Amino acid sequence: MKSPPPQTTPNRRNFLKALTALGAAASTIELPRLTRAQNIANEINAGLIGVGVRGYELHEDLRRCKGVRIGGISDLSEHYFDRIKPRLQNPQTPLHRDYRRLLDDREIDVIAIASPDHWHAAMTLDALAAGKDVYVEKPLTYSLEEAVQVRNKAGESGRVTQVGYQRRSMDHFYKAREIVQSGILGDITQIQLWSSRNRATTPWRKYNDYNTEGLPAKSGAEHVDWNRFQANRPPRPYDPLRFFHWQCYEEYSTGIFGILMSHPLDAANLVMNLGMPETCSATGGIYRYQDGRTVPDTCNALFNYPSRNLTVSFIGSSNNEYFSQEAQYRGTHGTLELTTSGLRIFAEKRNALFERFAGKTATDRWANLRATPVFDEPSKSGNSTLAHLENFFDNVRSRGQCKAPVSEGFKAMAAVAMSIQSFKTQRTVRWDSVSERIRA
Repeated sequence: MKSPPPQTTPNRRNFLKALTALGAAASTIELPRLTRAQNIANEINAGLIGVGVRGYELHEDLRRCKGVRIGGISDLSEHYFDRIKPRLQNPQTPLHRDYRRLLDDREIDVIAIASPDHWHAAMTLDALAAGKDVYVEKPLTYSLEEAVQVRNKAGESGRVTQVGYQRRSMDHFYKAREIVQSGILGDITQIQLWSSRNRATTPWRKYNDYNTEGLPAKSGAEHVDWNRFQANRPPRPYDPLRFFHWQCYEEYSTGIFGILMSHPLDAANLVMNLGMPETCSATGGIYRYQDGRTVPDTCNALFNYPSRNLTVSFIGSSNNEYFSQEAQYRGTHGTLELTTSGLRIFAEKRNALFERFAGKTATDRWANLRATPVFDEPSKSGNSTLAHLENFFDNVRSRGQCKAPVSEGFKAMAAVAMSIQSFKTQRTVRWDSVSERIRA
């Protein structure tokens, strides 16, 4: 990895002389890189791919990042272009249908990717090949094979990368890691993960935000570049539902396993440094929303880590949110509940863990240890997406490593791929650590 660029303002005459001295052949390679180094020392120029539901939110937080300018946007929908135009920092910001125009722009330093899952890999690989640093929303890719390619390319390129697992930019997740690694919870042999929802609106049948159902006025074939959207998938006639509600369809989406489960699973990787599961068994189906979707709305997955004496189970529910928490880490001395809202600890009995947090005083408050946490700390992290972006840009400037680099996002994606394959085949699958493949 190259050393950080100087933090002083370059002298333009000396800068150009240095370029000339490199020679014509070398300058064609180094000019974009040196120009970007000059830009990054002052202001980072970001290109954003995708301004749909999540991409719009990402755009709003990119605007809040200090020292960052949005230098170009790519999308395939006239509706989304119309929606983003009033929010642009600069009305003259270029808007492209072909995301590669952002990569060709030598003024753009970094690329943020908020496309559907099936384009994550190609866009990330292309951006890395163009010498850009990359922020890519989760999951890292659509498939395991793509994830291996992206991880390898990211490592070879030396570019700064960040995957959109924002929990890694929330302080209380690191507090949870300290608690777990201290051993005070005892032997943790089971982690339970949830994504429990029961919403008034139909999941993933949205277009502007997570509450706007249906299709926009400009949803006809003339308003969407369907051929680009479908370019890496078998040809099919234009379908506005597949374009605007892509999360519902397995050709484009990793479904609950990739979009929802991967968040708390990545957090478990952070808290316990789990590595790869040895086996996975997953099941489920389309049990609530008979609306043409092809990814399950109800699913379970069980991951086994025998080398860690540990299992991780996941419940994905679209009909009930009684278990609204995300994760429980269950130890012999106590249980840690960990969510984006904060963390709580429950003692198994009046043991050393109980005394550490609650003291030795016996009061009626502790009559029911299952209902009363001995430690309860709400999150103080605020806007986690903004914090995650700022961590990315800080490391773009320093050439350091982000909190959720591609190497970490790969671990979550491998587990997601295992769960999807197990679900589709209805068989237990195994991780082959030598070939980095999934075996039946």
